[in-house]
Amino acid sequence: MSDSTNDAIRELQRALREQQRTIFVLRSQMADHRAVILQTVARTEALEGYAANSRGGRFRPRYSPMVALEMTTIGRRLEERQQRRHAQAQAPANSSSPGRGEAGTSAGNGATGQGSSEPSVGVVAVNSGLTESYPPTPLSSRGQNNAPLRQNAAGAGTSTGVAGGGAESGGQWFGPTIENHMNRSRLRLVREEMAHRTMQQQVEHQHQQLLERAERVRQADVEQQMEEADVLQEQLQQQDEENDENRDPAMEQRRLVQVARQAQYERLVRLQLREARRFNNGVASSVLVPPPLFWEEECVICTNARANFYNRQCGHVCLCAECAVTAVIQKLTVCMMCRAPVNGIYPYVR
Repeated sequence: MSDSTNDAIRELQRALREQQRTIFVLRSQMADHRAVILQTVARTEALEGYAANSRGGRFRPRYSPMVALEMTTIGRRLEERQQRRHAQAQAPANSSSPGRGEAGTSAGNGATGQGSSEPSVGVVAVNSGLTESYPPTPLSSRGQNNAPLRQNAAGAGTSTGVAGGGAESGGQWFGPTIENHMNRSRLRLVREEMAHRTMQQQVEHQHQQLLERAERVRQADVEQQMEEADVLQEQLQQQDEENDENRDPAMEQRRLVQVARQAQYERLVRLQLREARRFNNGVASSVLVPPPLFWEEECVICTNARANFYNRQCGHVCLCAECAVTAVIQKLTVCMMCRAPVNGIYPYVR
């Protein structure tokens, strides 16, 4: 392939990577826009449900402490607004009747939402335990939407009545409703606190009972183990006493047998030495030497051949020919039978 073709392929690959990067960015933006749209739709549905419940008189939220604080602030602001309007309405009445009419007109404008400096109250929505504050809604619009409820709750104001009186009736209706909700919330919190404390006391009492029961069981186990240990100790002591009683006669008997055997060995060694001296002097052996003891049938080292060599010092015939040669080569220093010093290893003819 030529260089121009390779360059064209590289350009196409670069363009393809740019397109893939652009597609990835567009997909990320679409995902962000989709999340914003879903949040907006959820908030809109919450606002519509809140408005429907408010118009139908079915708004019974479960207030959290933050919502209760905001509702308290709203009620305080409504009371201050009502007091301020009442003071403004009484001030012109003391001067003259035209002033009273103007004040009534201004109060009516303020109540019907025509004034420009009318205060507003933010709407509080509760959804799944979360508190959200939405843009403020004029009190006049709230008064228009909740006119049937105000008439049923407060029984104040008609279509031909004074506008200022309508505003005051709206405040009187909204204030007690907030206070009722707050009282109910406080009562619910107090009940929940009492239930929680009662449950905590019960749990602590049960825990204490379990600890006491475990302590009693542990003490009972310790006492039982101590009793078993005492019984085992008594049994061991009795067994030791019985063993001591049985051990003393056996030990005495073994000691006596060992003393007698040692005396016999010493006597036989003396006889063997005498016979060795007699043999070195060319004298015939004595009939007093017991052959079974000093004429071993097998070598004490390899135990495979007959013993035909003896030690000149003690006279023990205990080595075969091969072991006697090995003993001479390795320079054996003591007898294998009695540990006497080796003075020479010689063959013995039976």
